[in-house]
Amino acid sequence: MNHLKRQLQQWFRQQFTSWLNKRQPLAREVTLSQKIIYILPSRFGLWYILLLVLLYLLGTNYQNNLILLMSYMLVSVLLLALTLAWRNLHNISVSCAPVLTAYATETLMVPVSLQTAEQKQQIQCYFTYEQQPSVLADANMRAMVPLVVKKRGYFPLPRLTVHSYYPFGLFNCKSMLMLDYHFWVFPTPLPSESADALAENSGNKNQVAEDYDTIRSYQAGDSLKLMLWKRLARDPANPVVKYAPSVPLPEPDWITIPAVTGAALELALSKACYMMLQLEQRSKPYGLRIQSKSINPSCGQQHLQRCLRELALC
Repeated sequence: MNHLKRQLQQWFRQQFTSWLNKRQPLAREVTLSQKIIYILPSRFGLWYILLLVLLYLLGTNYQNNLILLMSYMLVSVLLLALTLAWRNLHNISVSCAPVLTAYATETLMVPVSLQTAEQKQQIQCYFTYEQQPSVLADANMRAMVPLVVKKRGYFPLPRLTVHSYYPFGLFNCKSMLMLDYHFWVFPTPLPSESADALAENSGNKNQVAEDYDTIRSYQAGDSLKLMLWKRLARDPANPVVKYAPSVPLPEPDWITIPAVTGAALELALSKACYMMLQLEQRSKPYGLRIQSKSINPSCGQQHLQRCLRELALC
């Protein structure tokens, strides 16, 4: 019975998603129009409608014009609230940041921007029903909408729901938008003693001490900062400068992902992610080997992002 119920729920969800995709396909920026704005009574609105029905039945049954007049006035308020709720979301352009990254099990804060020529009231945004909606309270109509990410990878942004209970809380006016954005989820950095030791000791091989200096005769083009002024005062005819022998570049470190699966793979990716962040913080070159693919050693934010994306897709 439960299996049949889950199948029915999945089928209904697929049909509803397909219907939404036909009405509003993927787009970088969406302008809310009548076609994609949906208005449903709230819980308070349902009780309000029930009160209207009871008042109308009571007035017609006892032929009480005062009760009928009251019911007609409440109907007018209901229709006015319906119109104002639609106008509050109409002609709003919705977009968000194009590049989004986070680590697994974190909360990704998605910057959502709403642009409109008219002043709007009490607008909220959320991705899932379980999360607290973000209220667009500032004058620029911007908000950081939370999105909980549970596993690594490259995912499309889920549907963003923009809704409002304005003006009287009788209706939930909403629009469920499919924005054409993706986000990266990297493995959760997991500290380990071996990773700390490698990051601390890497790059020290074949390195000459920085304080090992010698002197040589002055040559045209040498920086005056290297000039030994005290010795020049004693022997002006033979100026000399400080000279440091060339220091070989530190040997790069290779981060290798073993050929494992399941929980062992996730653990290895988490440790590798932590090791990359530590090496990048110390500006030490590192490379990545994943199965038959390898990334040449380097450092910098672009190299770090490339390696982290390979870990996310591993």
